[in-house]
Amino acid sequence: MFLAIKEMKKEKARFLLIISIFVLISYLVYFLVGLANGLAVDNRTAVDQWDASHIILADGTNNNISSSMINQDQLDQDLAGLDYHLLNLSRSAAYINGKETDSNTINITLIGMDDTSEFFPQVIEGDLPAADNEALASASLKLEEGMAVGDELQLSMSGTSFKIVGFTEDYKYNVSPVIYTSLPAASMSAIINPPGGATSGQPTPAKADFAGPDRVSAALVNFSEADSDRITDLEEKYDVITKADFIKEIPGYYAQLLTFGLMISFLIVIAAIVLGVFLYIVTIQKKDIFGIMKIQGISNRYISKSVIVQTFLVSLTGITLGLILTYATEYFLPASVPFRSNIIYYLVISALMLVTSQIGAFFSVRSVSNIDPLAVI
Repeated sequence: MFLAIKEMKKEKARFLLIISIFVLISYLVYFLVGLANGLAVDNRTAVDQWDASHIILADGTNNNISSSMINQDQLDQDLAGLDYHLLNLSRSAAYINGKETDSNTINITLIGMDDTSEFFPQVIEGDLPAADNEALASASLKLEEGMAVGDELQLSMSGTSFKIVGFTEDYKYNVSPVIYTSLPAASMSAIINPPGGATSGQPTPAKADFAGPDRVSAALVNFSEADSDRITDLEEKYDVITKADFIKEIPGYYAQLLTFGLMISFLIVIAAIVLGVFLYIVTIQKKDIFGIMKIQGISNRYISKSVIVQTFLVSLTGITLGLILTYATEYFLPASVPFRSNIIYYLVISALMLVTSQIGAFFSVRSVSNIDPLAVI
């Protein structure tokens, strides 16, 4: 320990260079992991807050809620006696405050449900929607688009306008921000066709005559262990899938997850090998010094212990600085960048890097033990 620290103090420039290599490699890995995690989370945050065990979709939709339309009356009949909540989900382009310019056109996801439902998100600013032309918006619209309570979103297809009356957490579906409104207002027919009493591009009446909700996109259900027979019966008429399977079927989500997962895994392996080899080479360069130390009577064990401790200190310092740099970068990144740190991922990666660097140190120790003092002289 004493020898390791003393050498690091004496050879400051060399060890600063080694530490900087660790900082840059760990920073690269952490940053890519944060980006991959941010994209993955932005696909599913709206679904994560659904406290349901299963999701019921129309039969033959390939587990894609965007293709699902179910007769509401029939669904209510089939789910009688169960703990369920109906839901409409539609996607559309929208104009911020009716301004039809590229900079004011965004993609949004509309989720419609009863505001008394336990799945309706909590308000963090403003109020709950009280009319069909009002909506509760994701905080991302405030952070990324600068929207405020009182602003409006006009759907490009139907001209239907929604007044933002409040904000909830940063919920997104398939990377687009979510607005929550009434069940009929988010139906596919309402998104495509102007509601009764309004023409395309005109304000939507507070109690608009939307066509529905004759059909809904899905039902969120909490099944108990005693409901296995009901599940079997429902599977004959609908696609009944677990929440985890539903998330996997979000368009592009699973493919993106696999792509980034493989890319980051290979990056971690390559980075670990590079660090291990780098430390091995740095240690071997001190072969003559170790030979002289052996002549002076210093044991192999003492030298080996010094190499291992030195490697650990250098690795730990570099990895810690890389982690600090990652969190500092996240703080200054704009809200539009899909970056989310995950301390569990970072700790696992840090542990892998530390282990790999120690493996490189053990190979170095083996080489140190084989140094012949006479050959050095």
